[in-house]
Amino acid sequence: MAKKITSNEKKETEGLKSAEDFIESYSRISIPVYSDEITSKTSKILKKYFDESKGGYSELLKKLRDSLGNSFSKIDRSEIIRELKQNYKKEKLVLILGAGVSMSFGLPSWDILLQKLMMTTLEKEKNTSSILSKLFTKIFNPSPLIAGRYLQKYFENNNTSFEEEVRKILYQEIERETASKLMDEIIRYCIAPGKSPNLNSIITYNFDDILEYHIQKSSLDLPYKSIYGKGMDVDTGELPIYHVHGYLPEKGKLSEANQITFGESVYHKQYTDTYSWNNIVQINKFRENNCLFIGTSLTDPNTRRLLDIANQQRTTKKGSHFIFKIKYKVEDVKKALSLLLNKEVDLLNEKSKASLQLEETAITLVETIESFEENDLRSFGIKTIWVDTYGEIPEIMQEIRKN
Repeated sequence: MAKKITSNEKKETEGLKSAEDFIESYSRISIPVYSDEITSKTSKILKKYFDESKGGYSELLKKLRDSLGNSFSKIDRSEIIRELKQNYKKEKLVLILGAGVSMSFGLPSWDILLQKLMMTTLEKEKNTSSILSKLFTKIFNPSPLIAGRYLQKYFENNNTSFEEEVRKILYQEIERETASKLMDEIIRYCIAPGKSPNLNSIITYNFDDILEYHIQKSSLDLPYKSIYGKGMDVDTGELPIYHVHGYLPEKGKLSEANQITFGESVYHKQYTDTYSWNNIVQINKFRENNCLFIGTSLTDPNTRRLLDIANQQRTTKKGSHFIFKIKYKVEDVKKALSLLLNKEVDLLNEKSKASLQLEETAITLVETIESFEENDLRSFGIKTIWVDTYGEIPEIMQEIRKN
């Protein structure tokens, strides 16, 4: 079983400390901790591999990268941008927003939200409960759905609204006025509903009202309608914003319509009811339109299922979706490899370590994972736009929007 390095295990050297900081902050790269039995077996396999390679390790890595290049090639970004321009002009473009869009405004990540909710269930002194909740989620790494189910049941048993508790935590550290070029660009896409060219609609997986706040704050006349339950209709000229996982505006009274997709029970209901309003909206948009995913990793099983359904129902395979993804950094992978080899497990003897080319290994691993992820997304009809930083996203969006 694998787990991530905790902050208590940090090395004294600055290089390794920064690697652990990176691993602690970004879940995409993790360091496994193996049992003695697995470690022993792995060491024998790697030792045998390096002994037999007789110095040809670099050549083997090159062949692997060549093999990846032959079987899988990345799509040229300029080609994707041209296609997105056409989709936007045809008013077929739908923006799909994930947590990455809201977090820059001080909203908590999924892990932090779970930790803070867990704190409220611990009958301890505040500082102690904070430490316990963090330790619990870091050490045991509970499934978000199972943790959500537990939390929902806890608040129900205590006659407390789960949605109200989530809302309190959601907006605890909100910084609405934070400058965001990405949000500014999203707002520009919302201009002139009903006119041409125009955005078809927005689907958001976020509970918050950050997008609505910035639409209202703009000096532009942008009619929109937040949709978060069945029976909510959109008038002509209104831009629909579909909160398919629920909607918790900071102000106002919450009703049954504000139920959020958080715990296992609600998730199971959505998963089994293909004809629920939020599933139907997503299937229709995925099937009939071209979607641009921003700030989401697309690992949610239900979203992937709906994409599969929509992809199978398409009458033509010409339609495509698109997603922004941050490239993996070779330097970060090198640091993670150093941690793995020098601290976690005795995988290699000194001779094998000397044979291992850290730079080439890291490059090969990055090319492998990016090929893997892009191939996976392509199976859903999604083309990947790789960027070095989040700052590139609004620049590319601006390029798509302009003639």
